[in-house]
Amino acid sequence: MRAPYIPSEHAVKGLNAEPSAWIKRFCPLFSPNAKVLDMACGAGRNTKLLASFGNQVTSLDIDERCRPYIEVIPGATFMQADLEGAPWPFEDEVFDVIVVSFYLERSLFPHLVKSLKRGGYLIYETFMLPFEGFDGNRAKSPDFVLEPLELIDAFRDTLEVFAYEESLIEKGDCFQRFVARKPINGKNVPVILPKE
Repeated sequence: MRAPYIPSEHAVKGLNAEPSAWIKRFCPLFSPNAKVLDMACGAGRNTKLLASFGNQVTSLDIDERCRPYIEVIPGATFMQADLEGAPWPFEDEVFDVIVVSFYLERSLFPHLVKSLKRGGYLIYETFMLPFEGFDGNRAKSPDFVLEPLELIDAFRDTLEVFAYEESLIEKGDCFQRFVARKPINGKNVPVILPKE
């Protein structure tokens, strides 16, 4: 069981951070004016990017201090919620796109699928176990670190995975990333992936 959440300055540290290159790469796939959920949004580095494409973004975080950074972004709405200590807040709502960047709560995986519109995209990236010989991950707890291929294994029966990678950066952090789409009427639909 996870320790209770203690607010920190982590979310605000990302105020001037660049948006995720992985998320940016796949934004052209979304339909115009997509309804997007940015989970664990922090100070909004990815919200700014997603909203810049004309999307309507719901930016969710447990830390209320993120609100003023989100509310100044046109097209974005902030929602404070504890995703681990309260019921899933989107039981009757679906999104065209759900983005999860550097947040991991495995119990939410079924909710992500349920809250994704048919034909909608799930873009996920977070820490994974270090490659052999490297131990630089900032996320040390196994609660926050994926096993190899875990995203594919978790969603293989419900979503079609279009892009997947495991990577190592210079600091020693290891990441797992994927883009998947919810089938339309039980059928997978071909997608032309944007180039890097």
